Amino acid sequence: MTYASRFCFLFALLVTLNLASPCAQAQEGQHDHGHAQWHEKFYNKLMRKDTKTSCCNLSDCRPTQSRMIDDHYEVLVDEEWVPAPQDVIQNVAAPDGGAHVCAPKQLGSNKGKLYCVVLPPET
Repeated sequence: MTYASRFCFLFALLVTLNLASPCAQAQEGQHDHGHAQWHEKFYNKLMRKDTKTSCCNLSDCRPTQSRMIDDHYEVLVDEEWVPAPQDVIQNVAAPDGGAHVCAPKQLGSNKGKLYCVVLPPET
């Protein structure tokens, strides 16, 4: 293999990896991840218990992970575990059987704020 062909191969490989990297970075619980897939089927039907308005404003809901810690649940939101108060937990199951969260970007005064949480069914 000549120097030029090796250079072209490496360049093409780097470009391919760079294009794939944003997809790999989008993870469960991160703002706007997976929202479009679930909006029409599920998120737009969720209602906040406190305001009786939608949990979702076209980007706040997304798939996530949940866990039980002592006597409360936590959900992964923007790479941090956030306690889920009972008043935000929805009494519904998601079509995929997984955990979902509706929350603003966790910045400033929004840190720790959750609108709605859907937990997976208990087994």
